[in-house]
Amino acid sequence: MPELYQQLMALFLQLLIALVAVIACAMSHYRILQFLERRIMNAFTGAYGLIVLFCGITVSQLFAALWFTFAFQASITMDLGNVSGGTLNPFIELFYYSIINLTTLGLGQIEASDHLRFLAGVEAMTGFLLVSCSASVLIRYMKH
Repeated sequence: MPELYQQLMALFLQLLIALVAVIACAMSHYRILQFLERRIMNAFTGAYGLIVLFCGITVSQLFAALWFTFAFQASITMDLGNVSGGTLNPFIELFYYSIINLTTLGLGQIEASDHLRFLAGVEAMTGFLLVSCSASVLIRYMKH
């Protein structure tokens, strides 16, 4: 019973870390998209505006990956799991892993263990939602 309790507490802690990362991603993505919509749609037209919008969305996605990188690092520090398969600097490996998860690409060169797998799944779901939000902004710009 004590081991089950420890596992449930670890999962709960991982859920809290994931929730903080999701909220940080949602807020930063929303703010960046809001800024881009206001500035780009009023200031630029045509392909130039589309390029600026794409670059802004890319920066927003990188921020989201960075939030989850911090979440992975915090989870590893709290001994909730680890990643294996990387050969570079641990932060760079986690950032790369985060980008792969966020884009739902899931190449598999780096693998998470234990409760980090839960965080990786939450990141993939978040990435899907962020891409959907970004697509709606792009469609609105193209109709504009």
